[in-house]
Amino acid sequence: MKKLALIISFLMLFSMAACTDNNNNPDTNNPGTNTPGEETPGNGENNLNGNTGVDLPGDGDLEGDTETLKGSAQGYGGEVTVTVMVNGEDIVSVEVMGEKETPGVGTNAIEQLPEKIEEADSTDVEAISGATVTSNAIKEAVDKALEGRK
Repeated sequence: MKKLALIISFLMLFSMAACTDNNNNPDTNNPGTNTPGEETPGNGENNLNGNTGVDLPGDGDLEGDTETLKGSAQGYGGEVTVTVMVNGEDIVSVEVMGEKETPGVGTNAIEQLPEKIEEADSTDVEAISGATVTSNAIKEAVDKALEGRK
């Protein structure tokens, strides 16, 4: 019985250690993440730094006047930044960068929420289940970017 309690205690301790946050520590084991100040590759690959691989259209690709706006907000693991392209009231694209968000949790919001915002032309969309903090940060950053226009 004592051995079982010891094993369970060890497993609980190990699982808690695996969930700790490494704020301000670059992840040297994951080549897909960038340290602050590094450029993010725009090669169309998905990676944990939030680059969804969306190539933003240039001004010549859309009719009318397009604007490129930027905003940021505090996510679960650090700052989340967005680049939003708008054409009038139409949100054409949203690119999210959040290299310190939790892989498999916050990264789900980074991958899924931009499309929802683009389709709704609004941040009035549901958060991604399990990634509420990151979802709210993305929506706040988009709102801040949109406030900066005009």
